[in-house]
Amino acid sequence: MYVSLVDAQSFRTAADALFISQPALSQQIIRLETDLGIQLLDRSTRPFTVTAAGREFYIRCRAVLEHVKDLEGLLGEMHAGELGRVRVAMAHSLVFGHLPSVIKEYRDASPQVDVPITYSTTAQIVEELEGGRQDVAVLLTEHTDKGFTSRELFREPYLVALPDDHRLAAQDEVSVADLRHERIITIPRHSAPENHDALVVACMKAGFSPRGPIAAGSYLDHIGMVSAGSGVAFLPRSLTTMQMPNVVYRPLVAPSIPTVVSLSWHPDRVTPAVAKFIEHVCLAYRRPADASRPWLPAYQDQLARTRAGAPHQDQTDPQPDPQPDPQHDPQHDPQHDPQQQREDVTQ
Repeated sequence: MYVSLVDAQSFRTAADALFISQPALSQQIIRLETDLGIQLLDRSTRPFTVTAAGREFYIRCRAVLEHVKDLEGLLGEMHAGELGRVRVAMAHSLVFGHLPSVIKEYRDASPQVDVPITYSTTAQIVEELEGGRQDVAVLLTEHTDKGFTSRELFREPYLVALPDDHRLAAQDEVSVADLRHERIITIPRHSAPENHDALVVACMKAGFSPRGPIAAGSYLDHIGMVSAGSGVAFLPRSLTTMQMPNVVYRPLVAPSIPTVVSLSWHPDRVTPAVAKFIEHVCLAYRRPADASRPWLPAYQDQLARTRAGAPHQDQTDPQPDPQPDPQHDPQHDPQHDPQQQREDVTQ
């Protein structure tokens, strides 16, 4: 009120601008002077004049109001998810796929959001997510325990990593039965139970149980062990972009083995920035194939089919869930409003 009065140089004009009566404004200014113990206005002149103390007070009041305005803008940006922090944890192997490019798109769109990324084993990531030390986790499995929400992003097949002088390296593809007598490097079951079980079940369907070393580290360790001649290993396709000396990758068939990559978070810990991140990543994997984003799996699979001249649908392409209910799964509804998506994820 005081700043408005000094700017207007008139009680009547200031009162009209503030939508109060002139006597009410005059009483508020008198109360302010009483509380401060300082005379701000000299009312012996018409119009009134501002005292020396009143001028200093006015300058500082304007500064306070500017700070409040800045703070309102800051809080508005935080509420819109434009400011804040999103702590992301992901499996080591995902750094070699398309996910880092998806995260870069989010950073480019929200440059004021801090996105620290941690790479670790699945077991360690789940422990940190449950302990609240991470906001979002990208896992080679689905984590829905203890009230967490999990959203499948995409599926991709496993390939087999072989020494380049291996008898099977000359083949275009390798069946699981071909590996019956091989030392198969496996991961501990607690690291990624679903993926571990899928590999073991595939071997058992081919008539044998996998034998070989159990590597507690990441898939990168498995590639190094294959390079050193310790055995063969099953790897998600995105990881096979990493080249190692004397290691080749071949598609696995009869049966093909898919791996599920999912995004997990706790719905009670979702800030606006986290909600916007979840929305961005989920929508990125449901866009149509786009040549401007060649790192997304839909485009990669389409390109591979085109080069091979195969018109049929690759079953490893990421597919939307069949007949989703938009009320319960807004990420899959192409007609759903993006702002409403953020609210639904937060809820």
